[in-house]
Amino acid sequence: MKGISLAIAVSLLSLGAPQLAQAQGPNHNAAAAQQQRYQEAEAVWQRIVAQQPNNAAAHYNLGIAQAQQQKWEPALESYERAIELHPSYANAHFNRGRALFKLGDFEAAGQAYRQVIALEPQNDLVQALLAELEILTQQGSNVAASPAE
Repeated sequence: MKGISLAIAVSLLSLGAPQLAQAQGPNHNAAAAQQQRYQEAEAVWQRIVAQQPNNAAAHYNLGIAQAQQQKWEPALESYERAIELHPSYANAHFNRGRALFKLGDFEAAGQAYRQVIALEPQNDLVQALLAELEILTQQGSNVAASPAE
């Protein structure tokens, strides 16, 4: 019933305020509805994690819902818990690296990506991301090492 009322509320909101929708752009209502769905997904996965604390996939999916809302710290914690429960969970390592990158910890992100490569040596995407990350890290080191003018 809650899902039905939410859908009705979102529809009525978009129908009742066409000027607002036009002023904010055509994708605003869709983005707001999508954000609401991520929040609901996060709540569902939190309940599942509470009921099944040793379910690595539940922790991983909670992390996905959190990351979609740019909640990088909680997402990182969720991915790390998934990895604790299932150390060879390559997708959790990959998304852990993504969260670490978003949090600015490039060295740890690189370590996470290297773990994915250890688990999936043929993963070209992660190898390319790791190469780009190493370039960014080197550029950052050069900037940090150069004297201030």
